[in-house]
Amino acid sequence: MVKELVIYPDDRILSCADVRDFKDESLPKLLQDMKDTMEANKLNVLSAIQVAHPFYIIVIKKENGEYWELINPRIIGKEGNFTHTEQTSYFPDIDITVTRYESIQLIYEDRDGNTHGQKIEDRELAATIQRKMDFLAGGTPLDRVDKTYREKVLEALAGKGLMPCAGDVCPTFSRKDYIISFLDKVLFFMGLSLLTPLFVKFFSWSSETVSKIYAFDKYAYIASIVLLIVFFVYAQYEAKKYKQCSSCQIGNQIGIMIKRFAVATLFAVGAYFLVNPS
Repeated sequence: MVKELVIYPDDRILSCADVRDFKDESLPKLLQDMKDTMEANKLNVLSAIQVAHPFYIIVIKKENGEYWELINPRIIGKEGNFTHTEQTSYFPDIDITVTRYESIQLIYEDRDGNTHGQKIEDRELAATIQRKMDFLAGGTPLDRVDKTYREKVLEALAGKGLMPCAGDVCPTFSRKDYIISFLDKVLFFMGLSLLTPLFVKFFSWSSETVSKIYAFDKYAYIASIVLLIVFFVYAQYEAKKYKQCSSCQIGNQIGIMIKRFAVATLFAVGAYFLVNPS
């Protein structure tokens, strides 16, 4: 049966799982569906995720018309590098130039679960397998190019009427901004607590009050660390979801985290020397 191809901006390109049950009748059916889809679309290679089945499967059509089924393929060795210009049905009629390995050592299983190993020295075939492995890992060839090149490809796709869906567009405001906003308020009060010696002098605060303020500083520091961890986890999620958005990328988030962590630590050390009643 011919399956519908997953084409950009369809976001069903997900990390795949290994095939475990080789006796399941759905496996040969999926393999046949992939071949039918390849014939209908005149394709020489296809990964299962490109027909919305998240399994580690690649089917390649050889020059003699026979099909090569790679189940649970893994690249265990690689040699050399070369620049390769390639096309994929996911980005229709778009050329993408990426760096690939010239030769790869491959292990895989056939439909009966038998393990095979093969060294691929043909550069074109090696690049083809690497491209399909990108899809199986939940990515695309665009994940292998720099931001400027990626934006040019996205512009070319937009010119063909292929625009990212609303859920993939870089957000103007993110939930992680709420986390940072709350963290900044915590840091503000931690900084304000460093003025405790002045308040004690002018308002004659008791040692009990000072102890409570110092307790706040200790819990606030722990809360800051927890908030930074939550921020980082959510930032990773957004970086994967909004790949074309530079403000969502992990490098930017690490800079934000380092600054807040440094400030929180500075305030905590200051509280130990200035607020600690002991």
